[in-house]
Amino acid sequence: MKRKVIIFASLLFAVMTALSSVSAQSPTRIQFAKGKSSAVVKGTTGEYGVTYVVRARSGQKIVLDLSPSSKIGIKVETNGRYGQSVLLREESGGHYEVGLEENGDYTIFVGSTTNRPINFTLTVKITKLADI
Repeated sequence: MKRKVIIFASLLFAVMTALSSVSAQSPTRIQFAKGKSSAVVKGTTGEYGVTYVVRARSGQKIVLDLSPSSKIGIKVETNGRYGQSVLLREESGGHYEVGLEENGDYTIFVGSTTNRPINFTLTVKITKLADI
């Protein structure tokens, strides 16, 4: 009986490790070409979505254009001095602008809302936040 429990526990651990490595995709850093403030990313969401990271400064804004406009969602978040903050969460593609209060990395997650892979185009632009 003890041997069966050990085998089952080992098998369960192996399955959990495999599942976590499949769904835990490491983020891709978006880098702009020299002298440019925007980049275009084309990809597919896959089953679990894709994650990008972009560095920006306080006083800037991230301008995002995501297509298609349906069956896809986007989320922008940061882990700043006050902890993790979700700055944008939309269940459709489109044009979005996110003002930034801190220097650092910002995570952009693109995922399917239908649990099926969706091809997408994401334009990311960093600009100066206009004075109000």
